Amino acid sequence: MWPYPPPEAQSLWGEVFDAAGVDRRAATPTVDADGDFPRTPDGLAGLLDQAGLAGVRCDTITWAHRTDPEAWWSGPANGVSKPGLVMETQPAAVISRIRAAYDKLTARYRGPDGLLTLPTAALLASASAP
Repeated sequence: MWPYPPPEAQSLWGEVFDAAGVDRRAATPTVDADGDFPRTPDGLAGLLDQAGLAGVRCDTITWAHRTDPEAWWSGPANGVSKPGLVMETQPAAVISRIRAAYDKLTARYRGPDGLLTLPTAALLASASAP
């Protein structure tokens, strides 16, 4: 599960939308407060504890995600995940602004081979039946 606060690879889309002047609040679903939990190692471990599992462990793993810039763009451009939900609701002119902001903001992650190297992290939890 992606942690909160989000790592660079995930927070990049928010930066892109902000730079393009996109209001993304209406396009992204939220979880009701009574069904939500903190996206932290303790929050995820607590969820497994509440489920009655034993030997609960949760770690944050980190890595550098390497990808082609067009591949990273294509997910949201085709409606994948929260950034995709935002992009689906935008007119063509706004998509052009988003793309310009994307190109500008991903430049710092591009290596000599043209690929993006995006620092990222995830929460990895494990447990066993009681």
